[in-house]
Amino acid sequence: MIQIVKASITQGLLNGRTLRILIPIFFAALCFMIPAPKGLEAEAWKLFGIFAGTILMLMLQGLPEASAIFVGVSAAGLLVVPIKDVLVGYTDTTVWLIVVAIMMSLGFRKSGLARRIGLILIKAFGKSSLRLGYVLGVTDLMLATTIPGAPARGGGLVYPLAQGMFEAVGSRPYENPRRLGAYLTVLLYMTDMVAGSLFMTGMGPNLLSMKFASQILGVRVSWDLWVIAAVPGFLLFILIPYIVYRMYPPELTSVNEVREMARKQLETLGSVTRQEIIGGVIFLLCLILWATSSLTQIDTTLVAFLGVTIMLLTNIIQWQDIADSKETWGILIWFGGIIGLSSALDKLGFFRWLTAVMKEALPQGIGTFTTFVIIALLAIIPHYVFPSLLGYVAAFAPVIFSFVAVTGAPKYPAAFLVAFLMVISSTLTHYGNGLGPLLMGTGYVEKIIWWKIGFTVTALATVLYLTIGLGYWKLIGLW
Repeated sequence: MIQIVKASITQGLLNGRTLRILIPIFFAALCFMIPAPKGLEAEAWKLFGIFAGTILMLMLQGLPEASAIFVGVSAAGLLVVPIKDVLVGYTDTTVWLIVVAIMMSLGFRKSGLARRIGLILIKAFGKSSLRLGYVLGVTDLMLATTIPGAPARGGGLVYPLAQGMFEAVGSRPYENPRRLGAYLTVLLYMTDMVAGSLFMTGMGPNLLSMKFASQILGVRVSWDLWVIAAVPGFLLFILIPYIVYRMYPPELTSVNEVREMARKQLETLGSVTRQEIIGGVIFLLCLILWATSSLTQIDTTLVAFLGVTIMLLTNIIQWQDIADSKETWGILIWFGGIIGLSSALDKLGFFRWLTAVMKEALPQGIGTFTTFVIIALLAIIPHYVFPSLLGYVAAFAPVIFSFVAVTGAPKYPAAFLVAFLMVISSTLTHYGNGLGPLLMGTGYVEKIIWWKIGFTVTALATVLYLTIGLGYWKLIGLW
């Protein structure tokens, strides 16, 4: 009996979830047992252990993202620094821009505006499968200006429109998947990742990248500067539907059934509602204020707060909608925690030490273009082993930006190259972003096809930014 109990305990300790929790804890503990490297304070070394252990827990997915960050924040406050030094992340305007933008997305979703716009575009332009790909991409692009989450944007608003198209032509995962469903499913993921890289509010980790860039490189990026710098990426966005169409063509070319479906659904929706009109006005107002923030000096976070305030006053959303949104509060926990931990590390001089170590190890005589190529590869290749864009950015962005600081590469082009490619490289796998497992789980697309298309998109983005991108950034005075 004792042997049975011991075996049960051992089996329980060694189950997958327990190991995925214990391994990061053990990794963090090593930094408490091993002396700090030369030139680094013991507190900074210990805090790095907790930070790295937290990122490892995000990678291994032993706990949900918010839970893993909560553990890391608690450990840092208990064992290394005053808790106020870590909680400073929750007062950061970058954190609240993301959180409040997600609150706004609840209003856009609830008003029905996004669905109506999508149906109108389908009815007007959806004559062929290729055009439908562009319609879904443009819909996602518009939403990426204000919705900083791929699962909410692509999975919650755009893909349901696509599923209606699949039903209209009889394309299901195990019945004619290649007729239309497979093409649009993989295409939506590719366009969503690229669209998310084109706006600072397109993905939550975009703001995390810029926070690290600010701490390490001293760069300051506004919403409008981000869009201006991302202009080469719009060319990539235009090319993707055609590239995917050539690599993975649907069996149908003409899709009049889909246009008829959109027409009938628009008739069912009836006239434009008051909520949709107000939602549209708020959407345009936020875009205008964000795009002119460098002129008006109105803080981008304040713009998001104003948008949500108008939604609450006009009853587009109620506070209960916000209170019930698990995504909103989960992002507040993990985003604020990551920024708090990185801020505490910066305060203890960790990034300065890392930069100095890299400077000593770096060979001399590397040319500027070669440096940019190395930076691009550093931003892309490790993404293969990360099942979370957040974890990827949190783990590697500080390292890459420290490398940039050492090499003396032009700061703004390097910062944008890292930020854009980190997001776009989510296309390399079906797990590189939270939207991937959702779409892959529908069963329309084989993994090998997904990876081939994602590699092509990432490679094209890399070449585009290293050629046209660098030349364009030089032209507009970023270096």
